[in-house]
Amino acid sequence: MRRKLSPGAVAAACVAALTASGIQTVAADDIPAQVFDRTVYLDSRALEELRSSNPDHYARAERILAAANHLCRPHVPEVYLAEFGVRDFSCAPMLLLTSLPPKREIGFRLDNTRYAATVVVTDDPPRLLPAR
Repeated sequence: MRRKLSPGAVAAACVAALTASGIQTVAADDIPAQVFDRTVYLDSRALEELRSSNPDHYARAERILAAANHLCRPHVPEVYLAEFGVRDFSCAPMLLLTSLPPKREIGFRLDNTRYAATVVVTDDPPRLLPAR
């Protein structure tokens, strides 16, 4: 005869199996926990703190934020990303925030720190189109 397990029992069995295998995961995104030390959202205050605490990351992050328009284009060569020393660069080029000026979210990793930022889209300014 077959018995049904409760959802709690199934979850406990999964946690026990993962613990026994040595794999640690973050529940929200299912990303291995050992990949990033922390995630920093880069706003003006965080950039000022980064300037004093880690000048190397600050300089690299400034260059990445300034080049975000080019990095978010389709088919960016890996060599271009390697020039910045960035790993795991991500942006949704077709997902723009409806603000004036339009913005997009980007994310990248420098060493063991994950950074996220909202950048202004400047390479495709709005323009008037004739009504049809």
